[in-house]
Amino acid sequence: MNRGEERYGDRLYSHQDPAEADRLGALAQVFDPYSFERLRPLVRPGFRSCDVGAGLGTVAQWLMSNSGAETVVVDTDTRNLGGRGFREIQADITDPTFDPGLFDLVHARFVLMHLRERDAVLRRMANWVRPGGWLVVSDSWELGAPTSPCTAYRETAAMASDLAARTTGSDFNAGRRYPRPMAELGFSQIGFAVDVPVIEGGGALARFWVSTANAARPALVRELGSETVDSALAYLADPDTRDIGIAMVTMWGRRA
Repeated sequence: MNRGEERYGDRLYSHQDPAEADRLGALAQVFDPYSFERLRPLVRPGFRSCDVGAGLGTVAQWLMSNSGAETVVVDTDTRNLGGRGFREIQADITDPTFDPGLFDLVHARFVLMHLRERDAVLRRMANWVRPGGWLVVSDSWELGAPTSPCTAYRETAAMASDLAARTTGSDFNAGRRYPRPMAELGFSQIGFAVDVPVIEGGGALARFWVSTANAARPALVRELGSETVDSALAYLADPDTRDIGIAMVTMWGRRA
């Protein structure tokens, strides 16, 4: 990263924002069931796991409960992770010298998509997996917003993605490349799944999008005007709204 470049979480979607925990909580409520479904066939008793970019720690808690073994969480900010029994490491995973050790399973959800160095970090994560262990990575694919019947929501979501790309280097379509990177890393028994939740007005995914828009509201209003942004938020809050959400693309593979 060049000096002075903003990273995801520095200012935009910072853990210091009082609303960030609620935003991450809404995201976990939607996607945890999908993640657990993908992880369940892979986790075995005694598996030592690492959850990278653990957020609120909900996946790490599940891994620890289902393996009965040590679970390590790695995040740049661990203030929302305390007191759950797993080992916390506060670290920058883009640091090429960072090495948390070896694990039977390494998991990252909606992490690589927010890193400019995503390919290099994925290669390093692969080296944290023991022979015979599993690497599981999930990122997003914008399926719903670009084809939404609501113009204001389409425009606001597109601008939020564009702002994140310009500001922090995020790619909300990073998951579209999967599962090819897993094969390129030499993993076997490669699996792939696409999960697409429904946005229900006022529901968890709608609340996540509202929180995301509010976190970037000054920039969104500057680009689109308050009428468009407010119309998008009203659409997401409307109990009659039913729309397609972002897809979560998950790839997994076993290290030879």
